[in-house]
Amino acid sequence: MRCPFEQLPRSLSPLPGEDLHSFVLRLAHRLDLKPFVLLRHTGLIGQGSKSAPARRMFMLEKDELAAFCATTGMSPQAAQALTFQPLVNSYPPVAAALLGLRGLSPAPRGVFPVWLLTTSTRYCPSCLAGDGSAIHQRHGGPWKLAWRLAATFACTEHRSFLRTTCPACGQPAQRIRGNSRSLMVEPHADPLHPSQCRNVTDPEQGPCGARLDTAHLTDNDNPSDELLSLQQHLLRARPYGARSSLDPLAGHNRMTDLFVLAALIRATWPLTAHLAPSPSLARALDHDVGRPGPAPSLRISTTAQKRWDSDVFSARGTAALLAISARILNLSLPELRLELRRVVAEMPPLDDAAWGHTWLNLRRDSSPLFRHEVLQLLDQRFPRPLPTHVALPGFLLIRRRSYAPRAIPQFLPEEWAEIITAPLGHTSGRSPGKTAIRRGLAAHLVQAVTGMSLNDAGTYLGIPPAWMAAWGRFRPLEERLHGRRADLSMLFQRLTDHVADQPTVDYAARRKRFANWTLPEADLQRIIENYPSRRRLIAGGSQRGARIRVGFSALVWSRLTGSEWRLAPDLQPLPVEGVAMVDAGVIHQLQGRSPDHQPFYAYLHNLLPDYAAEVLGQSHDAPSPKVAN
Repeated sequence: MRCPFEQLPRSLSPLPGEDLHSFVLRLAHRLDLKPFVLLRHTGLIGQGSKSAPARRMFMLEKDELAAFCATTGMSPQAAQALTFQPLVNSYPPVAAALLGLRGLSPAPRGVFPVWLLTTSTRYCPSCLAGDGSAIHQRHGGPWKLAWRLAATFACTEHRSFLRTTCPACGQPAQRIRGNSRSLMVEPHADPLHPSQCRNVTDPEQGPCGARLDTAHLTDNDNPSDELLSLQQHLLRARPYGARSSLDPLAGHNRMTDLFVLAALIRATWPLTAHLAPSPSLARALDHDVGRPGPAPSLRISTTAQKRWDSDVFSARGTAALLAISARILNLSLPELRLELRRVVAEMPPLDDAAWGHTWLNLRRDSSPLFRHEVLQLLDQRFPRPLPTHVALPGFLLIRRRSYAPRAIPQFLPEEWAEIITAPLGHTSGRSPGKTAIRRGLAAHLVQAVTGMSLNDAGTYLGIPPAWMAAWGRFRPLEERLHGRRADLSMLFQRLTDHVADQPTVDYAARRKRFANWTLPEADLQRIIENYPSRRRLIAGGSQRGARIRVGFSALVWSRLTGSEWRLAPDLQPLPVEGVAMVDAGVIHQLQGRSPDHQPFYAYLHNLLPDYAAEVLGQSHDAPSPKVAN
């Protein structure tokens, strides 16, 4: 084979709807190569690796995309169309895999959500057989990307349910062996026809080899026109309600509604069995619900337990589950409330691990109306006292089940704040405006789980009342930004979800414990032992030495409590204007922000996290995140 990233002598044009693994199989078949050789040549397998990682099916990153396009002659747009990346705004599991909770640019994160088939696939034998053209006769039809979406249960072109298993070996099609995900099953096997089963049940026998494009087809129990219509709407992210003129975010929200309600249906099955499209499909779902083991999307997972928020095994069971969910969501509002009430009344407890990410998805990505109706019913079924008499901003819905108010530091870590500030255009990390917004965000996060007023939330965090009364020092989001940002609610949801995802730290207890903490004199003497030349400066009572001592003490206190150094006990009471006891240049040096970072300041700066951890080591608290203000 030629050197890597050199254009291949022959290539293929991708087929409509084809996925990346299918393109590689067909091209390897045309070139009479093992798929592994082609994967290596096109840059999909890195040096020293034996398989292409599964994250390639989500999107091709910069270097891999360039290599793949250079060798195949494909455009970047056509290459990315072979991956899940174009579905990031319409199919919620893809968004969870590529965007995570922070709303960043799409990137593979090693996350494999439910309702995505990454270790096997469904298939349509007629599609694999192709359309009869010469190229299809030689290399077969495409393995389609849509078949990897666990919400796809039917082929609308051939009006048939998708197949899940190989009729010869009985295993799920293209099933990845072992406990690690990869783009392709058995890439080292000798060249097979792209439509042949590559499953290995006995390593000594090699791949199964059965032709899946000639699998026996029956007309028994084919999908109805209504199910085929539902499948078309699902592929366009229109599961219920309006069938056109939906923006991508609304489609994303409604698909989330569908999946959340599907979890409720599974958890209370067979309560809604009478709503299935047919008795045979109800039986298929009943069989899937009772099937042992994890869902297909959870087969390789550290949390491979029975989960109600996951997909089900068969295409027919999937059709029944999603059809019931869509039927309920299409009801009028009074009927919807009645049906939801009936389902919620039979639900298991909310803290059952089998719910998986159901409540996170409901809070983060469901449509406002559906979220409101479900949360209201949950509050009635599982009452939890919470003051809600305070009028809250429109973007800030109360979250009861994500994090505790004690987990909120007074001054948010910058990476938390950027979930909101970066999309709003506040790029200067140390600007007064961004600092004021970070203070406001901390109070909003407390509001979101307590229902407190903004002032009460600020007081809970220890923010001085004088700051909250000054726009330049404390800036809530609602007043100036909500009118310009229709997506502010979504951004705030991402922030709350990110906070809920962090290790629990009791900042409220820390603020109480270290309320009067200052750097002990004995510790100060120990700290400067490595710099004897500075002993006279620190201990001699000079003004600069005092400011260094106070500044270091304030920054340590900031790390201990998750609060701003300006509120440290060494600096109280706060002056009317500025911080008189600390020179800004000293603080900048201790924070490592000054270009003329002197060795002594560098020593103290590097010592900050270790010393704070030493102080915290006297308790059971986890180390605090770095608070850079």
